[in-house]
This record gives sequence, C-alpha cells and structure tokens, in this order.
Amino acid sequence: MPPIDCSIAPSAPRVVAPYAHTLWDAARAEGLPQAVLEQVLGPGGLGEADIPAVAYRALLQQAVAHAGPGFGWRLGQSVKPTTYGVNGILLLACPTLGEALQQVLRFESLVHDLGRSSFERQGDQVIYAWRNDCPDHAAAGALVESVFSGIQTCAQWLVGQAVTGFTLEFMHHTDTETAAAIARASGASVRWGAQAHRAVFPAAVLGWPIPQANKTLLPLLQTHADELLQARYPREGGIVAQVRQCISGRLGQGMVKLADVAQDLHLSTRTLQRRLADAGVAYQALLDATRHELACHYLATSAMPIAEVGYLLGYQDAPAFHHAFKQWQGQGPGQYRASRASA
Repeated sequence: MPPIDCSIAPSAPRVVAPYAHTLWDAARAEGLPQAVLEQVLGPGGLGEADIPAVAYRALLQQAVAHAGPGFGWRLGQSVKPTTYGVNGILLLACPTLGEALQQVLRFESLVHDLGRSSFERQGDQVIYAWRNDCPDHAAAGALVESVFSGIQTCAQWLVGQAVTGFTLEFMHHTDTETAAAIARASGASVRWGAQAHRAVFPAAVLGWPIPQANKTLLPLLQTHADELLQARYPREGGIVAQVRQCISGRLGQGMVKLADVAQDLHLSTRTLQRRLADAGVAYQALLDATRHELACHYLATSAMPIAEVGYLLGYQDAPAFHHAFKQWQGQGPGQYRASRASA
C-alpha cells in the first residue's frame, strides 16, 4: 500500500454553531440589539451552520463595546454542556476532571479555531495554558477571559462543586474595576501583563471524580475519529471502512490485533484476511494508515503531549511512536507539529 499523504487540507478557521449561539445569547441578554448582531452575521443572524472565526471575533467585539470590558468573563460563565456540542456530552462521560481536560485538548479543534489549549504537570502543580491565534484583535482580551471563565464553569458543572483557589495569569491588562470583578467571580489570584495566558492549580484537582460519569458514552469519542476518517476517505466503503472503524474504536486500549477486529465483525480471522486481500489491502498496512492519519490530525490540531498521542494510537512508549511516525512521514512528530504550526 503506498504511503498516504497526511497533510490536513487547509480550511478557513471556524466556530461551531453551539459555541457561537452562546455568544449570541449572552450578547442579547446584555442588551445588544439584534440589528447590530445581524450587521456582523447578515440577515437572520445565526443558523445551525458553523460561522467563520473572523465573524465570531467581530461579534464579540460588538458585544464588548456595548456591555463593557467585563463581558468576556461573563460570557464564559454562561456556557453549558450544549455550548461545546457533542464534546460537552463526551466530557460528562469521563470519570475524572483530568481525563476531561485531556479530551478538551484532544477535540478542541472540533469546537473552534480561535486558539489552542495545552497543559503540563510540574511537581504538585498543573499549568493549563491557552494560545490566542489572533492576539492583536480588538476583542482578544475578552476572548481569552471567556475561554478561561468557560473552562472554570465547565469544570464546576462536571464535578458539582466550586473550583477556586488557583492562579490566573493574563498577558493583557484591564481596568481596576474589571480586574477586581474577575478576581471576585473566579475566586482566583489574578495577575495581568504575564508572559502567557494560563491557569495554575494543584495537581490533585485532576483526580476529582465526575459523579455523573457514564462510560457507555465513551464510544462517542471514537465516532469523531470515524467521521474524520470517512471525511478523509469518502469513497472508501465495504470491508475496508468497517475495519478502519473497528481499528479506531480499539486504539488506546492496547494492541489492535487482526483476531480482535475479526471478532468485532463476526468473521473468522482467515475470512477477514481473504476479504481484505480481495480489496487489495493488507491488515497491517490498514492499521498503519489509520494510525498515521490520526497521528497527523492530533499533532496538527491539538496541543496534546506527543507521548499522549502515541498512547491514544496504541503505542506503549514514546520512542516506538516516534520511530513509526518518522517512517511514515519522514520526520519526527515534534518536527511535524512545528512545521504545521509555522504553516
């Protein structure tokens, strides 16, 4: 099977409709006239389709101009599970706050293209950071505040209790009144004019349980991968598509063996091998191609640590993933991510 070109097709940055509707509703609740909203989005305003990221920022700028500099934080406080579309439901399926945060990183690109999250553990602390992809926009400060406020609000409805006592750092500055209001609302120690937008909190928070966790919803995570693969290979069907779906469903749970996939499809191993041979595809090549495609996607669209990407794809250690990726792509995963970021 020839190597697959895994470059992600460029597309205009966008924001999914549920996320945009939260901004629309918050702006209307604070008195922004619909006529102003429609000036940005056109007659009829928001529909059910994604909107360009430039339109989202323009709408946010109008809302801040009308409601004042504290609007960004209040916007984040108005998020709810439906704000994040299917991802909101996926977060509810996670057993701990730490695993939910991993899913935020993994699927952030499915919600918006406004910026990207990352986090790292340093001793007994965890640092969550967010990169604003349009830092010079007039509404950049409000956008960043809305993201961090939304993360806190989301975490609180996941664990069913207040999340306070952490540190917030913002690169921008604001007026004294707004700064005091954000400190009160967040329960955090807030610092302005920092080197990065980030939240620093005790690592123990990652272990907080999510009471309503429902593991039966976790397969929905794999639906995202299936949709990605089907979009990438729209003409692929039959046994090849079925095997890809089984492989993506089993990735992250250990080795994905031919016998296990055959069992999923209610076939004998020999029958599955024969049907793949009839389609002109070997199982190992299909497994590698699926891993390759998803690796490129996660590295290009998320800030997940490289070792975590490898784990999700079924590799037990980072060197094994690095070796495989370099064979596929001709460069290591770190180099690939850097080249995608610069592009």
